[in-house]
Order: sequence, then C-alpha cells, then structure tokens
Amino acid sequence: MTATVKELAALCGAELIGGDPDARIRGAANVDEADAGQLTFIAGARHAAKLDSTRATAVIVPRALADRAGNGSAALLAVDDPEIAFIVCLRRLHPETRPTGAISDRADIAASASVGAESSVGAFATIGERAMVGERCVLHAGCRVGNDASIGDDCVLHPNVVLYDGVVLGDRVVVHAGAVIGSDGFGYKFRGGAHVKFPQVGSVAIGSDVEIGANTCIDRAALGVTRVGDGTKIDNQVHIAHNVRVGAHALLLGQVGIGGSTVIGDYAILASQSGVSDHVTVGAQAMVLAQAGVTKDVAPKDQVMGFPAANRREALHEMAALRRVAEHAKALDELVKLLPTLRDAAPRDD
Repeated sequence: MTATVKELAALCGAELIGGDPDARIRGAANVDEADAGQLTFIAGARHAAKLDSTRATAVIVPRALADRAGNGSAALLAVDDPEIAFIVCLRRLHPETRPTGAISDRADIAASASVGAESSVGAFATIGERAMVGERCVLHAGCRVGNDASIGDDCVLHPNVVLYDGVVLGDRVVVHAGAVIGSDGFGYKFRGGAHVKFPQVGSVAIGSDVEIGANTCIDRAALGVTRVGDGTKIDNQVHIAHNVRVGAHALLLGQVGIGGSTVIGDYAILASQSGVSDHVTVGAQAMVLAQAGVTKDVAPKDQVMGFPAANRREALHEMAALRRVAEHAKALDELVKLLPTLRDAAPRDD
C-alpha cells in the first residue's frame, strides 16, 4: 500500500518540513539503505549527519532535528517519538493480512466445534471436538486446535501451530509457525529402576496480546494450569515447562529455558540462552542477562548474570578481582623463577 508524505505526517501527528508533501511513499527502509519513494527514520541526534546522505523521500526525525530541513531533498516529519511514529507509518504501508472468512474445503472441523464470524481456516487445519475459535481469527495451513481448546478474538496461528486439548488463548494472540502449546510436561518419578511418568492432566492458559515465537514449546501443567500473562512476548525456540507462571508484559528472548513450577514476575526480562531452574521466583522487572543460569530466587528489579547467577554488579566486581589475582599470580611466578638467581647473588658468611 502507498501513501503521500502529507498523509503519513497527518497519520503520526508530525510537523512536515520541506520536501514534496505530495510525493508518494511505497515502502520503508533503514536510513542507509532507503531510496527514492521510501520512508525512513532517525531516532536521535547522533545520527543527524545521515540526513545529508540519505536518498529517502521522507525521514521521520525528533523535533530537535527540525532545523536540519533544507540540508537535503528529503521531507522531514518531526515528532516527539520517531520510533513509534515510524511503527504507525509502517502499519499503514504494510498492513497486516486481514481474515477473509474463508474456510478451506480441505480443513477438518469437528461438528461440535465453533468458528467465529469472519475467521478463516487454511488447508489441512484441524479443529477438534467442542473447540471454540473466536471472531476474525486466522488459522493458517496445517494448524491443529485440540478438543475443548478455546481461542479468543483476532488471533493468528501461523502454519503448523499445535494447540493440544484444552488450551486457552486470549484475544489478539499471535503464535508463529511450529509452536506447540500444551504438550506434556516432563514429569517422572524414579521407582524400581525405571522412570514412571506422572500424568500431565493440567492445561495452558495464554493471556491477551501475547506473541509466541516459532518452534517455542509451552508445556501443560501436571495439575492445574501453566500460565502466560497479558502482553508478554516470547521469542523463537523458548521452552516453558509445566506449571510455570509467567507474568504480564514479560520478555523471553530466544532459547530461554524455564524449569517447572517457576514464577516469572511482571515486566521481567530473560535474555537469550538464559535458564531458570525449577521452583524459582524471578521478581517483577528483574533482568536475567544472556546465558545466565538462575538457581535461586531473583529479587524484583535485580539484574543477574553468570552461573550460578548473581547480582550483576557483584559479579562484575568478582570478575575484576579474579583478573587482578591472575595478574598477581603471573608476577609471583616470575619472582619464583628468579629465586635461584637471587640465592646465588646473595652474600655468604664464610
């Protein structure tokens, strides 16, 4: 979809400065790659010099850079928050695919299931007994919605997503390709020389406005419910074990692993490849840095790193101390090597 520069300025509440207000914008790109007919943005003053070299037709800038108009041919759209304004314009230039209401004749929908108005279901998708799909949803090809599962309004399930029986999704949930929600938790008891499976008879409840990345797995509870709170965003290849409770608006980055019955607080951030042991609490607004291994509770707003994970500031002090010890050890080794020479050079009392 295209729009004129002045249409985009009005859309994001920008002050339009210079350039051709009637020029048509057909897409967007990074400031270094943008060409004629494209929109770009500059987030702060430290990148202001790029205004002189960009080939973009229009650039969203912070209001502090409004006086740079005239240095180039691009129109400037001056706003308080360039990143949010750029997002608003991107949604206009690249609108999301809306559900068509079409249901493929190659989909398999149980007679007892219900599919809401304007929802579309792709080829080879299957919807089980008594499952409920809300309004304006999109189920792409190959999705499986299990028996008694429930999907809210305006949800999108990308190809080959699997919702096991009884899983519940809130409104406006996006699940990317290959994700599995509701598979059995990993629960066994060792008896008589064998691992005896503890039946996983709980479920999973996902809040509203959650996005779940490709190939992520969220296990059903052994008993009760595994929960993910409203607004939480989960990256690709994340594993959430049984009975975990993830709060609202948390961020779980790629390859995070969370052990069973752990609690992740609201607005917590778990960076890539970090792991959290079972039966641990990570407090609200806490941050677990990349590749950290959390084995005990993390206080709210704390930042931890390393293995076993420790307070970031304390861990950095320990690392600096270890470096100093290593430096001193090297000097000590040099002194030890000199001892024979020093003994030979020392005066003797004969």
